[in-house]
Amino acid sequence: MYVVLAISILLIIPVALAVAYRATFAFTYLAHLLLRRQRASLLLPRGGLRFAALIPAHDEELLIGAVVDSIKACHYPRDHIDIYVVADNCSDTTADRARAHGATVLERRDTESRGKGQALAWLIARVDPSRYSAFAIFDADCLVDPDFFLGMTRELLEGGRSLQGYYDISNPDASNFTRLLSVTYVMKNLLFNAGKRLAGMSVSLMGTGMVFAREVIERYGWTASSVAEDLEQAVNLMEHGETIRFVSDARVRAQESTDLRTGYTQRQRWATGRRGLRKRAWRLALSGMRSRSLARFDLGCELLLPSYSGQLNTTLLLLPLTWFVSARWYAPLIVSLLLLAYQLLEVGVAYVLMGFRARDLLSLTYAPVFLIWKGAIDTLARFGVQRNAWIRTKRSRHLDREE
Repeated sequence: MYVVLAISILLIIPVALAVAYRATFAFTYLAHLLLRRQRASLLLPRGGLRFAALIPAHDEELLIGAVVDSIKACHYPRDHIDIYVVADNCSDTTADRARAHGATVLERRDTESRGKGQALAWLIARVDPSRYSAFAIFDADCLVDPDFFLGMTRELLEGGRSLQGYYDISNPDASNFTRLLSVTYVMKNLLFNAGKRLAGMSVSLMGTGMVFAREVIERYGWTASSVAEDLEQAVNLMEHGETIRFVSDARVRAQESTDLRTGYTQRQRWATGRRGLRKRAWRLALSGMRSRSLARFDLGCELLLPSYSGQLNTTLLLLPLTWFVSARWYAPLIVSLLLLAYQLLEVGVAYVLMGFRARDLLSLTYAPVFLIWKGAIDTLARFGVQRNAWIRTKRSRHLDREE
């Protein structure tokens, strides 16, 4: 019984820290939402800011035209956005399709140095930064919302240098899997990132919908090359004293996998990439403590704490363990139940923020399967299975947009 109690306590500590950490930002956002504070409307400066929109693409002939068209359709002076596509080691018609839709295309052939980070670094080195105020980076499977550049312009004019937009899902109703994932997108963007922004904290990068002021690109370029290039770049920037602002009114919508089979490779890549950054995350947190930099400490903690699914899986594991010792010690069971109650409450709040549709609630029946699946991925990542392996995620045509 003492062994079970010790295991329970060791499991409760990281989950309790993760829940308390995320709850801080969730309540910050909800308090702000209740106050209904509105930001002033944006007025573009005369001439506007000039953007270079960068899109790394590997065999993306199906979707590349849609993302280029969505950028061109933004509510922003068209001659103030230049669109660059790097067709990276492509074996299809990605380059031709991107050119046909109006992008400037550079073709890269380097089979020894594959990856999104490598392609971005190569492209940035070939774009003259002096021509632009900022650089925006999008994935090839994204759709950029019309007000994206207006929202980012506001932040740049207010002193932002490294910015992360709202990363949404473009196909939420494709399956029960995507409906369930939609909830996690709301939790990540609003109940976490938006709360961090309101609390004055930096956020991590999310791979698409990112904007960097010219000075940041000139000084640092793109230096991340792992399978988790977005998180790695966030750490790189933070180590140089750069913070990343979340911009909730600058939205991009990315296509999600519609089932467990096609979603595995992407989640496996993210999990192993995040796991590979743990040593640097520890160093970042410790250096934040030594230098009294709350931003450094905070980002290090974010990368070290378990994910939403990880903390929920651990909490569910805790219930039978703490029930076993409850004959003598009630406290662990009570704490486990409180942790579970809060996590379920946060999911419920996310559903309300989404608009509370019955079909979204029905997707909760898929949750047990999803949690087992995600738990297996996290376990494999812990043991380094397929670490640093990049496998392309299967795409399908956007349902709400014709090329």
